[in-house]
Amino acid sequence: MPRVACILVANFPVVALIRADAALAGVPLVVSESRAAHAEILFVSESALKHGVRAGMTLAQARALTPALSAALRSTAAEDNAAAALLGAAEALSPAVEADEPGCVWLDLTGIERIHRSEETAAAELARRVRRVGMEGAIGIAANRETAWLAARCGGIRIIPAGREREFLYWLPLDALALGVSDHGGDLAETLAHWGLKRLGDLARLDPALIGSRLGRRGVELARLARGESLRPLQPRRGAEVFSESVELEYGIETLEPLAFVMCAMLDQLMERIEPHGLVASDLLLTLGLVDHRINARQIGLAAPTNDARAILTLINLSLESSPPDAAVATIRIEITPRGARPAQADLFLPPAPPPDRLETTIARLAALCGPENVGRLLPDNSHRPEAVQRNAFKPPQPPGPDAPRAAFAGNLARLAIRAIQPALEIEVLGVRGIPEFVRGPKLGTRVVSLAGPWRRDGEWWRGDLGFARDYYQLALDDGCVYRVFRDLNSERWYADGVYD
Repeated sequence: MPRVACILVANFPVVALIRADAALAGVPLVVSESRAAHAEILFVSESALKHGVRAGMTLAQARALTPALSAALRSTAAEDNAAAALLGAAEALSPAVEADEPGCVWLDLTGIERIHRSEETAAAELARRVRRVGMEGAIGIAANRETAWLAARCGGIRIIPAGREREFLYWLPLDALALGVSDHGGDLAETLAHWGLKRLGDLARLDPALIGSRLGRRGVELARLARGESLRPLQPRRGAEVFSESVELEYGIETLEPLAFVMCAMLDQLMERIEPHGLVASDLLLTLGLVDHRINARQIGLAAPTNDARAILTLINLSLESSPPDAAVATIRIEITPRGARPAQADLFLPPAPPPDRLETTIARLAALCGPENVGRLLPDNSHRPEAVQRNAFKPPQPPGPDAPRAAFAGNLARLAIRAIQPALEIEVLGVRGIPEFVRGPKLGTRVVSLAGPWRRDGEWWRGDLGFARDYYQLALDDGCVYRVFRDLNSERWYADGVYD
C-alpha cells in the first residue's frame, strides 16, 4: 500500500527570511513590494498578526498599528536556501522526494515501518529534521500526494489511515482547495457555491462525467480528489550533489569581522544540512558579489574533510586576509561539495588510531591555524639529497599485507630510528688527521667514543653552486647519544642533521 508524506511550511517567504536572519524571530515582520509608505504588504509574520496587521494593508497603515514593525523585501536567495534545506531534511528520511511550490515537499514513506516503529515515529522524526534546519513544518501522511497535502494543511502532524481517506475528506470545506477557474473561464468557487456545495463530501457525491461536461478537466480533477483518488504518482527528484547557502546583504560590507559573522551562520546551516546524510565537507567554493557588480570567487582548500564550521570559517578568514576583495561585498554564496565519511573499522595489526571524524577535524583545525600548505605528511623526495622531503596530504597508514605481521616481528630485532634535525645544526669538530675526536656545539661538548664512516654523498652538480658534496659520519659521543654528522666539502663546515633514538 503506497504511503506519501507531505511537509508544508506555511507563510514560507517570512519563514525563509527569519531562517536567514535569526534576529527577526519574534519581531513584527512583514514582506512588502518596497519600503515606501504606500507599498502593499504581501506576507505577515505571526507576531505582526497579533498586532492586527494583515496582508493587503500598506506599510503606513501597519506602522500605525505597531511602531515596532519591521519591513523586508522578498528574498529569492533566502527562499532558495530554505527550499533546499527542506528538501535535504526530507531526503534524510526517504530517497524518493518531490518538490512543488515553495515550502511544500512530498516524500515516499512506503515501507518506512521497516526502519521506524510506526508512521507516528517517522512523522515525529521528519518534524524534528525540519526543525533542525530552522523551520517549523506541518506533516501529513496519506495514501496519495493530494490527500497528504490536505492533511498537512490542517496543521501539526496528521496521519490518515489507509482506506479512510474519504472519511477524512468528507468534512473538509471546499476552501481548503486551490480551486482556480474552470476550462470555460468561470470562477470555480462561485460556481460550486451557486450549486450549494460546501464540503468535499458534497462534491464527491456528484457524477464526474456530469461535472466534466460543465466544468471541464479541472472539475473532474476536483471530483477525483474529493473521492480520495490520486491525480498523479510521486515524481522523485535527483538528490543534491552540492550544498549551497547564499545571502543578499542590505548594504556592502568592507571589513572582515561582520563578514565572518554572516558566514558563520551560513556555515552552521550548511553543516545542519550535510550531517543528516552522513556526509562531510570536502571542497568549498566561496563566491562574493561586490558592490561594483564584479565577482570574487575562490576555492578554499581543506586539509581534510570536516564538518567543523569554526575550522572552515578560520580557513575562509585566512584566505580573505591574504587576498581581500577589491570592493565591498554585497552578496555571499558558499558552495560545498561533500563526500562520504571514512569508515571507522580498525585494523587488528595496527596501533589504535583516533576516530576518522575527530582526526579530520583536528587536521582541519591545524590547517586553519598554520595554513593548509603547512599541514600534511612529510615523505622522502626523489633526490640524492638526504634532507629532501615533500609534503603530501596526511592519510592514516594502510593495513599491512598478509605477510607483514610476521615480517615485522621476525627475529625480534630492535631497529634504530633517526630523529632528523631540521635545519641541520652547525657544530665544530676537532680531530687528528681528519678523524673526529671531539665535538662542540650548542648544548653539546664532549669527546667521540666511537665512529663509523665516512660515506660520501654528492649530487645535483648541474645546479652549480646549489649542488652538494658531503662526507657523512655516525658518532657515538661520551654523553651516550649517537649522532649523524657530515662535513660539507664545499665550505669545510660540519653539521649535525640527526640523532638516533
